[in-house]
Amino acid sequence: MPNQVNNQIHHANKAQVTFHYYVPMAMFFVSLLIAANILAQKLISVGAYEVTAASIIYPMTYVLADVLTEVYGYRNFRPVIWGALFCNIAFALLAEVAILLPPASIWHEQEQFAMIMGHTPQIVFASMVSYLVGEFMNAYVLAKLKVKTQGKHLWMRTIGSTVVGQASDTIIFTAIAFYGILDAHQMVSLMGTMYILKIAYEVMVTPLVYVLTGFLKRRENVDIFDRDTNFSPFGG
Repeated sequence: MPNQVNNQIHHANKAQVTFHYYVPMAMFFVSLLIAANILAQKLISVGAYEVTAASIIYPMTYVLADVLTEVYGYRNFRPVIWGALFCNIAFALLAEVAILLPPASIWHEQEQFAMIMGHTPQIVFASMVSYLVGEFMNAYVLAKLKVKTQGKHLWMRTIGSTVVGQASDTIIFTAIAFYGILDAHQMVSLMGTMYILKIAYEVMVTPLVYVLTGFLKRRENVDIFDRDTNFSPFGG
């Protein structure tokens, strides 16, 4: 590969590069996050354990986070993390407005609608805090390991970053969202089950991560290393 392209790859976070798949991938990430936060209000049984229904979808956000960070770098993924948070808050506020609007006389599902679409302050706060901490930890670890390993051992980096990010996310969300609702034993059981499922999910979809990152790197002609990136969540 020519030196000019190598320079772009290593320092693309400083260059003017046009990405073709970055926005669609970011939009899909936001969509999954909003869907997961709605499903998080329902508990489902997995064998003898209880987990949130979001466990089906939410781990996929970490897969996409790994792909976006691996291909486009921490600096380019950072605004996606914040953008997804603001979109989720906007959705929650709009849902509350829809609940408050007077229902039509021929529509009798107001109570069920409010129960499904309503967001308690406790759930919203838990979701916001756990999401921010988990996603930034995941992206930080992955980007740092990429530089450390010179881009090798992708499987180790994605699983390792997920282990750290999902631990933070799961503990924070469960502790805040279900405080006063579940007892200590139930919360620990829920945390453990959700965490194991999320890590197992990441391991199982590792081949998909390889396929997606390989495709994007070839099509975008970019592979960003965050060598000189400011890793503050607020940029700079």
